[in-house]
Amino acid sequence: MAQKTNWFENAVVYQIYPLSYMDGNNDGIGDIPGIISKLDYIKDLGATAIWFSPLYASPWKDYGYDISDYRAIHPAFGTMEDFDRLMAECKKRGLRVIMDMVLNHTSDQHAWFREAIADPNSKYRDYYIIRPGRKKNGKLLPPTNWVSCFTGSAWARIDGTDDFYLHLFAPEQPDLNWENPAVRDEIVDIMRFWLDKGVAGFRFDVFNLWSKVYPLRDDRGLLRLQKGSSFFVDGPRMHEFLRELNTRVLSEYDTYTVGESYLPDPEHAHRYIRRESGELDSIFDFAHLTSDNLFGLKFIPKPFDLLRFKLGLLGPQIKYFATGWNTLVLENHDCVRSVSRFGIKTEQYRYEAATFLALITFMGWGTPFIYQGEEIGMTNADFTSMDQLKDPVSHFVFDTMTKTFRFPRGLAFRLIRCGARDHARTPMQWDDGVNAGFNAGETPWQCLNSAYPEINVRRDLNAERSVYRFYQQLLAFRRENPVALRGETRLHLPKSRRMIVYSRELEGRRLLIVGNFSARSRKFRLPSGFHATRLAVRLTNYDRQLLRREMTLRPYEAIVFEEI
Repeated sequence: MAQKTNWFENAVVYQIYPLSYMDGNNDGIGDIPGIISKLDYIKDLGATAIWFSPLYASPWKDYGYDISDYRAIHPAFGTMEDFDRLMAECKKRGLRVIMDMVLNHTSDQHAWFREAIADPNSKYRDYYIIRPGRKKNGKLLPPTNWVSCFTGSAWARIDGTDDFYLHLFAPEQPDLNWENPAVRDEIVDIMRFWLDKGVAGFRFDVFNLWSKVYPLRDDRGLLRLQKGSSFFVDGPRMHEFLRELNTRVLSEYDTYTVGESYLPDPEHAHRYIRRESGELDSIFDFAHLTSDNLFGLKFIPKPFDLLRFKLGLLGPQIKYFATGWNTLVLENHDCVRSVSRFGIKTEQYRYEAATFLALITFMGWGTPFIYQGEEIGMTNADFTSMDQLKDPVSHFVFDTMTKTFRFPRGLAFRLIRCGARDHARTPMQWDDGVNAGFNAGETPWQCLNSAYPEINVRRDLNAERSVYRFYQQLLAFRRENPVALRGETRLHLPKSRRMIVYSRELEGRRLLIVGNFSARSRKFRLPSGFHATRLAVRLTNYDRQLLRREMTLRPYEAIVFEEI
């Protein structure tokens, strides 16, 4: 059993979406050699680990989250030798590697599934959740009325039979049967394969769907947004399965695990990360990212609610402090760009908003996760038609809106554009040259964001007000200040709809983090217990030296004070 060092508590994780990061061979698709060429850039930012969205072999029906071979690199990204070189180059720079591990489902092109549907007597039949359909009024119906996250019914019929297989996402992503011990044996072996290569941990994709409620049956809930969710979210054996993975494989290495949870119950979410539970080190909590949409439905916008944002961002820090570990996140491959949401006027305040969001988020308690391009303030793309969108979810929701609910196509497109995951997947903007420096000229797999001549790495690094440089300062301050790393979070002015104010406190030392979350100057008064004469400005995205009990904060101004 390896000694667990909890290295992740001091880490800064940089997420790479490989298709869109850097194209090293000019075929239009990002790849491992391209990533290697940018490792110094990531190191210089202040990151200490990289999380890679899936690099595995895949038919790309969901761009890598449908895996056809867990032990192979997709040829478009390179070879296993390229991956080994990537590991070696990361190690030289002190960068740990976190792999995305998609274990709720495989691709329908995986050898297991192909054998499962080809031969009803194959052992692989029980690797998946396959059930006979139900006959009613002469029609063959799916085994239950469950609805998938992507495409209507959660069941797909196996051609030439009356059997169906469960897919909680796309039909090309059949769910694995975690009840089968042989499946769990396979998963342990897969994880060990990558850990033996030197991988430092895993991000578990939609992990809390692994356990289903048996026997499978219809969902009779009348008001549930997603039929069946009570039978497959936080299922009865979830905690058992996680503990088994730790006992059998993770405990043998100095690992870090972070779970992407799907609509988690708050009590389950807390149990997953309790230090004594032996389950996960942390989860992503996205509650603050529902503050400008309805019920977390990204395609249904609503006015930004700062109270909800504060509760979502700071609530887990307060709740988990004594018992677990937290993550700090603004963006990932599934989210729109942070400076293009929350009611922010990006055209006028992009630098201010990007640095404001970084400071108020990453000065919190937990491990920062930075998504590629976030560190230069990349914005949403100006998509003009559905033809520019690659994400299957965008097209499914568009078809549902226009065909099922009869939305006008123009309105449906505007709603899709509000929440499309495609915004996060446009090529990384390295410079103002051909294809934003992503490659040497071959048409990229996804269209470019037209803002790249103005927003790109080279221009930002040369700018007087550089988002990247601000990130460097912020991450350096965190790294060097024990209160920023370990201090307990306390919320101040909880009812303010314009200000976000919290403190970090450790062994009598205090930091005060203050931000004006609006495009107008606002009056601000220090919270009770803090005195201007005892506070020093340690970091801010504006020039500020003079402190008073009452002061005016400019649009998206954010400040870190230290008590002296």
